[in-house]
Amino acid sequence: MKPNRLIITAAITFCVCVVAYAQQTTASFSSFNDWLGADVKGVRISADGRLRLAPNARRTAQLPEGVVWCAVPDGQGGAFLSAGTEGKIFRYSNGQVRPLTQLKGGMIFAMTRFGNDLIAATSADGKLHRINPNGESKTFGEVDARVIWSLASNGTDVLIAGGGERGATLYLARENTIARKLVSIPEETAFTTIIQESPGVWLLGTHGHGLVTRFTQVGEQIEVLAATGFEEVRTLVLQDGQLYVGANQGLAEKMSGGQLEKRESYLVSNDNSVRSTVFRLDRDRIPYVLWTSSQSQVFSMAVWKDQLLLGTGNRSRIFSIPLSENAREADPFSVIQDLGAAQVTSLMPVGADTMAVASNPAEIHLLSELSATEGTLDSPPLRANPIADWGRSYLDSEIQQGTNAEIQFRVGSTETPDSTWGPWSPPLRSGERPQMKPTRFAQFRIKLTSNRGGGTPVVEAVRVHYANRNLPPVWEAIDVMPSGIVIQRQAPPEDIGIERIPMEIQNLIPALGWSGAEKRSYRRGSQAFIFRVNDPNNDQIAFRIRLLPERGPAIELEKAWKENFFTFDTLPVPDGRYRLEVTATDAPSQPFNAAQSATWRTNPFVIDHTPPTIPEIAANIDGDNIRVRFTVRDESSVIKDAAISVDGENWLYVLPEDNIFDHKEENFNVLIPKERARGDRIIIKVTDACGNEQSASVLVGEAKKR
Repeated sequence: MKPNRLIITAAITFCVCVVAYAQQTTASFSSFNDWLGADVKGVRISADGRLRLAPNARRTAQLPEGVVWCAVPDGQGGAFLSAGTEGKIFRYSNGQVRPLTQLKGGMIFAMTRFGNDLIAATSADGKLHRINPNGESKTFGEVDARVIWSLASNGTDVLIAGGGERGATLYLARENTIARKLVSIPEETAFTTIIQESPGVWLLGTHGHGLVTRFTQVGEQIEVLAATGFEEVRTLVLQDGQLYVGANQGLAEKMSGGQLEKRESYLVSNDNSVRSTVFRLDRDRIPYVLWTSSQSQVFSMAVWKDQLLLGTGNRSRIFSIPLSENAREADPFSVIQDLGAAQVTSLMPVGADTMAVASNPAEIHLLSELSATEGTLDSPPLRANPIADWGRSYLDSEIQQGTNAEIQFRVGSTETPDSTWGPWSPPLRSGERPQMKPTRFAQFRIKLTSNRGGGTPVVEAVRVHYANRNLPPVWEAIDVMPSGIVIQRQAPPEDIGIERIPMEIQNLIPALGWSGAEKRSYRRGSQAFIFRVNDPNNDQIAFRIRLLPERGPAIELEKAWKENFFTFDTLPVPDGRYRLEVTATDAPSQPFNAAQSATWRTNPFVIDHTPPTIPEIAANIDGDNIRVRFTVRDESSVIKDAAISVDGENWLYVLPEDNIFDHKEENFNVLIPKERARGDRIIIKVTDACGNEQSASVLVGEAKKR
């Protein structure tokens, strides 16, 4: 036995190759997955990504209801269709849809032909209804089931596949009787579909663990043929003794709730989890995987000509899988139609054609074995970063005599093409540049035509060149850190101990901790900055950094700094007011003649290395206290704090006379109890806003001027 073939249709958009420089981009479309987001009409997409004209499809009718739940042939080239949530049944005949009847009891998921009549099951009340060709209905029977998914008839009886209190249950009903339970599987939720394998032998799928089972009426025995590993088996097709199984994740609950999603847009998300599969059980009932998808779910299947058709959602695409193993080797599967709706809920051969029933909106289409003479494919939108000049496109194609392949372009500014987009360009030759203005989004259309019966052009690949416009970096701000903060990739080796760091800086360093590998520390005389800037093109940024004094020439600190933080040692720089000028450039990612830059200057900040002075100090006995008076003065910075030690060990932090540190000169007048003094020496310690310290001492009873 050959190993199973797994075909994954993952939600990958187009391939984008970066050529030479970041803004030069090539979008290449050559594989099946590249076309998943495209809108197609009359174009066949093969598993290898080739594009051809598809079998011709034409819409023949529409229904007023949004969703068609079930469709069965009427035996005269038409069909009966149950639609909507109110038990409506329609008949399609000769290209027209007419109401047949409406049944009380909710949605109708299951119907079957019974002679010239129709048997329909209503979901809410568990009743079977017999409807004659004139639309007259009467009760056929009742069944104790919570949901009825499928019906089948053997000519005299009706078999009912559904679920109830006892799990997945199969019933048999005769007219005017209560249905009899034939068999149940308590571990499963419901039987979802039923087809006949041979007289008295039936094949069923389940919801719960996605089982494929066989029921034999003689002895009323059931056996499991396969466990799919999916939640449910939605549809079964038997052809030449081989059984084809369509299984899904998460579809039955949406159907039973009466709400199927609308058609997927270009923006559909995908988590790469497999949503559906189709596999074959051969005559020995050995499984062989034919197709899987992470986007589509299988709603219906039918054999047409020498291929198995899959009706899927939520882009109403019809897939074709060759029945012949040799044909599958050459082309494992194809998309042969996209009906433009959301789901293909039913497929039925009608003579030489196949009827495809779509939902959201509800429509009927006929597929012909003849190829379409014209087809179009609209690509997924191409996205610039953030705006692009659109260049030449190249079509790798095989053009037979009497066929042609053309490409057109249009541009817009919204993520999904709408009425605000520009018109399609005239048809372009391969390598011809479209005349389009720079925009954020663009889209191309491939048009295939043929004036020969059965002839088709073949498009192997499409390559679109465009160049993202380079935009300058965008500044938000530069954060000026408190004096003494150091930001580096690694803590500097001369980093001093935490006990030497001013208290407010100790509290500030953890609060400013960087989310990456940068280290925060403290060193007197250091000045740090954080650059808040981004590049619209996501380019790498380098920084030219200059220090601008109030007077005199600029001082260049760095020419090509790569980090978004910067620290420099201010000790070699004179005291004064400065600004930092930082020019951000995207030169590391751009050609020389395309680089862009933007400059930001900080507000003025002070560099101050000179400690404050204590020009006056006095300490005198005042009753039971010692009164300490002193003045502190600084040339550049506001005084930040002051402390007094009367015992030579402990520091008492004190406020100035006006109770606030807000000036370059502060006066202090402090009373300290004599019992706290040890000896007669008083020590003063003061600090300015830049962390410069000064100290002085005085004997009790002494006054000093400095």
